[in-house]
Amino acid sequence: MNVLITGASRGIGRAMAVAFGRAGHNVFLNFEKDRSAAEAAMAEVWAAGGGAEIFQADVSVREGARKLVEAAARRWGRLDVLVNNAGISRDRTILKMSEEEWRRVIEVNLSGAFWVLQAAAKVMSAQKDGAILNVASILAARGAVGGANYAAAKAGLVALTKSAARELGRFNVRVNAFLPGFHPTDMNQAFTPEHVEKIKGEHSLGRFPDREELGRFIVHLAGLKSVSGQVFAFESRIL
Repeated sequence: MNVLITGASRGIGRAMAVAFGRAGHNVFLNFEKDRSAAEAAMAEVWAAGGGAEIFQADVSVREGARKLVEAAARRWGRLDVLVNNAGISRDRTILKMSEEEWRRVIEVNLSGAFWVLQAAAKVMSAQKDGAILNVASILAARGAVGGANYAAAKAGLVALTKSAARELGRFNVRVNAFLPGFHPTDMNQAFTPEHVEKIKGEHSLGRFPDREELGRFIVHLAGLKSVSGQVFAFESRIL
């Protein structure tokens, strides 16, 4: 399979890229700013046994998203899988949140996912085959104190998943979402140890999800030909 992963230079995006590489697939890794991290991730995918290439793009810009998808499809002749993973957080309580903090999170986490999905859908509908996986969050259902922008964007992404699945099914394009669970990454490095322990305590298994296991799960999900419009929770917190 030829796979495009947005936000793939670090965190779970990088873990998923390596998992696809380990399964022998080609991975097109998108990044926005940190080229050195993207190059390290690319090398890791190559070392795992897959093909890899990096591409810089801000997915919140429609033209950038279009060029990203076109480059990915052109690199290996087709695009089999899109993982919409790029995301940011700008935490602030509702009473204090600025217009920029609200707008930027929606632009990247929801609008960006739509622009990439739209461009990929054009390629995949012409192929009459493809899989789109959107990285959502349990916060889409539970909400978050200080994360109204993030939770709203992820809830929108779940609705986008279901709408896209209805529209694209006639082209044999499957669209699903998954909730990856909490993973200590750069995005949440500002969390206090007490906050991290509180989140861990919400898990019925008493531990965070395993990142390598998440990667294997995503590779499996991408290969399913008869599942679409679903939301999968890869974690042990109760919705």
